[in-house]
Amino acid sequence: MEHQYDRRKLEREFDNLPEASPIADIDPFKGDIIAMVGALALDYLELGLEDTLLDIGTGRGRWAVAASPYCKKVIGIDISRRMLEDARINVASSGVENVEFFRGSFEDPCEETDVFRRNVNKVVAIYSLHHLTDPMKKQAVSGLSKMLVRPGRIVIGDIMWFDDPGKHRDAWDEVYFDDSETDHPASISFMREVFEACGASEIEILQVHPLVGLICATFL
Repeated sequence: MEHQYDRRKLEREFDNLPEASPIADIDPFKGDIIAMVGALALDYLELGLEDTLLDIGTGRGRWAVAASPYCKKVIGIDISRRMLEDARINVASSGVENVEFFRGSFEDPCEETDVFRRNVNKVVAIYSLHHLTDPMKKQAVSGLSKMLVRPGRIVIGDIMWFDDPGKHRDAWDEVYFDDSETDHPASISFMREVFEACGASEIEILQVHPLVGLICATFL
């Protein structure tokens, strides 16, 4: 069933997410599929100490904090005010000083800070892009590619179809997909086409699960 994007509904969903939800967990290496994809995404970023990383859909900041020792700056954005509050608490308790959080989204990353002026050369989105419809994914990736300082890299770790999802219905819970009004995963072929259209110099694809994977796009 196809659904339309509803930002307010998505905000409410994450503002009201239970503390125990694995999606809201702050442990980046807990062992579920989100943790697996996130760890792989950080590896594929190949962070350097002069890099500035933009983490879109940062949630409670678990990946922002995990990445912070390996780069100059991390900017995390999210649409959920509650998630951002938790992320700031997480950063304070972790003692890191090179991470900032702002309200923002794929469709409006500059809601509270102009990320186009922050010299971002690495972008990561872990389990967040699938909340956009396909046309919105195209627009979001296009905008990010224009913002990206060259040489740069965008890494997406998320639900994406390597096979017909109907054949793997028994695994939907495992990958945190429920065909709700806030989930809009795309096929891996579509995702490749999006990055090709944006001028990516190199595209790497990694299948983690028939319904989950990683796409790493380098821009020179």
